[in-house]
Amino acid sequence: MDQPVLDSLARFCAEQRQAFTPEAWRRRGGADGRTIAVVAKYLSMTSWYGHEDELMHIASEIDPAVSDDAGFNMESQAIGFDLQHFSASVRYRLALHKVGKTTEPS
Repeated sequence: MDQPVLDSLARFCAEQRQAFTPEAWRRRGGADGRTIAVVAKYLSMTSWYGHEDELMHIASEIDPAVSDDAGFNMESQAIGFDLQHFSASVRYRLALHKVGKTTEPS
């Protein structure tokens, strides 16, 4: 998964944490369902993001293969999902929002 895609997903997820809309995830899932399902499943397993039940449902609805841990691991490897970078990027954007910065430094 390339950097621009990962960054776009991180921005989307940070925005969604503040104003969660399941339909936005479903619409975005149309473009690349497997990726959105992996992201939703990952975030549903964290203790810091929130919306666990909704995200788990969305992930299973978009791509049932990610429902269990083995499927999640296989799908995330298949798309080249850099979990550590993604997690850090989402958390960074959430921290920016918390301190009132709506734009990122260039």
